[in-house]
Amino acid sequence: MTTMVLVKSLNTVSNHIFALEIFYITWPMESGTEITPILLQAMVHSGSYLSGAFIENKIVGAAFAFPATNNGLHLHSHMTAVLYEFRDQGVGYALKIDQWNCAKKHKYPYLSWTFDPLVRRNAKLNIIKLGVDISAYFPNFYGEMPDVLNAGDESDRLMVLWRTDKDEPKARELITYPKPDDVLIEIPEDIVAIRTKDQSESMKWRRQVREQFLSAFEKNGKVVGFSANNEYVVRI
Repeated sequence: MTTMVLVKSLNTVSNHIFALEIFYITWPMESGTEITPILLQAMVHSGSYLSGAFIENKIVGAAFAFPATNNGLHLHSHMTAVLYEFRDQGVGYALKIDQWNCAKKHKYPYLSWTFDPLVRRNAKLNIIKLGVDISAYFPNFYGEMPDVLNAGDESDRLMVLWRTDKDEPKARELITYPKPDDVLIEIPEDIVAIRTKDQSESMKWRRQVREQFLSAFEKNGKVVGFSANNEYVVRI
């Protein structure tokens, strides 16, 4: 049975709190918050994107994006979160498709966002289901992050480029047979669980994947997909 997900704009002060609650649950901090209600109101009023995903009138996910100008005007998606118990039900996908449609409607040529290259769930959503391109790898992009989810790790990020100059996004198939010269970059099944139990093992994965990506990108490698063995496939 397919879960019905409804995505709605959250464009008033009274309903911003719905999105903020999702963000606070996903990225809890010991003190303070990454984004405040006042800042969110100012940015949404000035043209930023804020939406919530609902299942049976309950908000289960939220997404926030803002206009950006580096490398040309585009929409940068900064936060997308889904409550843990509602993952794997198409909620994140629905939020991203809504963002894509919004960007296309407002004539943004592409969207960008960052994601942790070690998080397999996000890698497969972005590269396979959404069909995005990867434009860059940034070591420790945000520096030390204060939220509980990322504590004790370095914030390496892949940068996404998702063009809107087509009728609709096109998914990719998993690559079953990579080419002999392809660089295959393996990632763990669950880096968050590893980080919680053994930070030294987590950092071992972090540095291994970082070195492989930077080396491949120095040779003008391009991420062409994700393998059936849960590896990034980079073609030189």
